Amino acid sequence: MDWIEDMKVVILAAGKGSGLGNLAAHQPKCMLQFGPETIIERQLRMLRQAGVDDSQIILVTGYRQEKLADKFPVQTVYNPYYAETDNAYSLFLALQQVDEDTLILDSDLVFDESVLLVMLGQKENTVLAKNNDNYSYGATGIVVKSNHVEEIGKHVQSSLTYESIIYLKKDTVDLWKEELAKPKNAQTWYSISLNKIVKETVFRVAVTDERIMGIDTYFDYIAAKRSFKIEDFSILVTGASGLLGKKVFHILKRRYTVNGIQHKAVPQVFPSLNLTDSQKVNAYIELNRPQIIIHTAGIAEPEICDQDKDMARELNLEVVKILVEACRKYHIKLILISTDYVFDGERSQEYSHTTERHPKNYYGETKKAAEDVVSAYENSLIIRMPILYGYNDDTDKLTFPIKVIQSLAQRQTLYLDNKQIRYPVLIDEVAFSIEAALAKTGIIHITSEFPCTKYTWGRLIAQKFGFDSVLIQEDTKSKLHNRPSHVKLEVVDRDYLVSDIQRGTDILRKQLHCVFKLIYKSDPTAYANEKNIGSYRYQLGMALGKVLPANMVNELDCVMPVPSSGLYYAMGLATELKVPYVQGLVKPDASVRSFQLADLALREQTIRSKIVPLPDFIQDKTIALVDEAIFTGITLKVVCDMLKACGARKIYICIPTPVCNYRCRQYIQPERELLLEDICEEKLKNYFGVAEVYFQVYEKFEQSIADMANICCECFEGRRNTDKV
Repeated sequence: MDWIEDMKVVILAAGKGSGLGNLAAHQPKCMLQFGPETIIERQLRMLRQAGVDDSQIILVTGYRQEKLADKFPVQTVYNPYYAETDNAYSLFLALQQVDEDTLILDSDLVFDESVLLVMLGQKENTVLAKNNDNYSYGATGIVVKSNHVEEIGKHVQSSLTYESIIYLKKDTVDLWKEELAKPKNAQTWYSISLNKIVKETVFRVAVTDERIMGIDTYFDYIAAKRSFKIEDFSILVTGASGLLGKKVFHILKRRYTVNGIQHKAVPQVFPSLNLTDSQKVNAYIELNRPQIIIHTAGIAEPEICDQDKDMARELNLEVVKILVEACRKYHIKLILISTDYVFDGERSQEYSHTTERHPKNYYGETKKAAEDVVSAYENSLIIRMPILYGYNDDTDKLTFPIKVIQSLAQRQTLYLDNKQIRYPVLIDEVAFSIEAALAKTGIIHITSEFPCTKYTWGRLIAQKFGFDSVLIQEDTKSKLHNRPSHVKLEVVDRDYLVSDIQRGTDILRKQLHCVFKLIYKSDPTAYANEKNIGSYRYQLGMALGKVLPANMVNELDCVMPVPSSGLYYAMGLATELKVPYVQGLVKPDASVRSFQLADLALREQTIRSKIVPLPDFIQDKTIALVDEAIFTGITLKVVCDMLKACGARKIYICIPTPVCNYRCRQYIQPERELLLEDICEEKLKNYFGVAEVYFQVYEKFEQSIADMANICCECFEGRRNTDKV
């Protein structure tokens, strides 16, 4: 390939990689490890092996550019506006240095070497494509006729999708430079301007069946490592419909491939598996081959264990034996959730990992025996913890705080034990601790610092939730009933100390009254304060309409929602503005319905995975585009580019909630970087490439939901007020 010596290679690496969260918090995402090398090192190695010299390579940097600028012996071009622009501006900067045929690729791509060789071997304008049976939202579709590209863009729904590698002849490089220089193209994906270029010159398509994957999210990263045999890592959570299991499932699902199973078939949230049936357990594990099993299933109620010892032994011990044997057979790590009830609570010192265990009830006996079985398996971890509390959703079993809240709300007097001392732990923080301990073996403890009894905890709950604490009375006749009186688990370096009940109860209160449940998470058919959730959202849309400027309203042709999160808000806004409501963005009925999926995380992914624009409703229209909020802005940016690609005349983004100033500190939302941490509100219109972005002011929003008692709006507040929820 002698012609390789006369070409350039542009690698775009300016983006921040917000979809990767903490993985890309301190480095560009192309610096993620992919086996023994990083993604960018892998690309550069393949280019060199194909005959490309370092002097021919241009690397466009932006976010954390110091991590790339001097690390590789290639030319670098810095995009100082990486936070406000997208890859079109990065490409524009790079092409100013180019006067040759050019290969362009994204720095977050991993691919087979044959893919690169095919594209380097092109002698005409060529885009790389792959056949994808399920077109996904955000993908760049390609329309081809007689092997010529007729249309390309995120607005194109096609089974043939662009895979972010393109070969350009010199004259086309010059043509694209002129198009990219236009101000309207600076803040968008380069596919917008490319769509115009393919209509003016000839582009061919090279379709590959080889592996090529872009890495935008944790899911992409894990899937790519699995596909390329770098790492095949998945986790199985037993008891995934239970209080702790459900929380562990959802926390880990943010970063890992996680499957959940439950014992009962109803409600069918996760696949049901009878863990007492060794044949079925082995068949399931052989089929799914997880690398770690986190065993949260079992009976945790001491009274039930005492009443039915046979059932307790079967579910708390015999199941563990079956799992240990399966894990040993298939070389799987087992994590057992155990309890402080393996101790008797009769010593004054803290209980260490090696303290002799003397359970005082049958529940503790079964867990002690289970610990013995697991500890005999070298690839295992035993996690001891005290009483759990927390919140997933309204299907949770009733924990102690929820029982207290419900009774106090009905003004019932509660008589509570004041003898047994406990150290309650919040399930969210337990789940994060389990995640941090995935690589550990042996025994660890998770506990809190502040001791309490049910009586003192009940009074604290009454205080935090605004109830009359006089309703909490000490049960002077209570007895411990074969329960340990005081077990404090020792915490050393390998253990985890989590929030005490003061902070934990604050978090629980805010989770139960989270504004995100109102604006997005809850089904619109649900009710809050005897009022339909859909109706709340409709009225929030109307409230936004009252504060939008008249000159903007007079320009509008229609109000259009982002489906399905913006539907009710858009209807309310259209009603208030007396502007037509148009669903120009739809989710086809042919797509997989979310309720058909057992995997809750996959439900959310599927709900947002298919959005198809209808150009007839979009072309030459001035649109008020409505979504519930702006957190990371990833969804909204893709939708805006879809509308522009379909010929929208002008777009106004209209958000019926305030600016999101703060990350959620109550664990409701994943830890992720917010768009407005990098971009000031005044520059949002440039980032999205729209005429303007309007938010509801906080005071008006607060007034609109004034009847929602104690609602937590911390993520929206213009000021941090920790006393107000």
